[in-house]
Amino acid sequence: MRFRDYFTNDFETGESHYLPSLRTRYYRCRNEEAKEAVMKVIKEEKGQVKAVLDEHHEVFFHAPQYTSTITLISPRMSETAIDIKITTYKLIPRGLGKKIIERLYKNLDSKLPFKGVSLYKE
Repeated sequence: MRFRDYFTNDFETGESHYLPSLRTRYYRCRNEEAKEAVMKVIKEEKGQVKAVLDEHHEVFFHAPQYTSTITLISPRMSETAIDIKITTYKLIPRGLGKKIIERLYKNLDSKLPFKGVSLYKE
């Protein structure tokens, strides 16, 4: 983790992120199943869903310490990629966003059949 990451409130996963734990995760399931699992995770995080944008396959929610946008993309019929963007509310977050993303992914891994990390690198 870079030094400046300890002081940033914004973290986002991506296909070729420099931190391995913040790379896009792929699951063997349909988009609808992944969306149901995401809704369960949000409920467990005590979050409130603010918007579900079906045309963009995004779920936006608020939790007590952060806001998040979760994007569900299906490159194939039985495969779904999940990306997460987090904005925390701390003055000095000390990498809290990274920890939250790792916790969300761990929770999703227990609910969905995990396929791999960053499968379609450029």
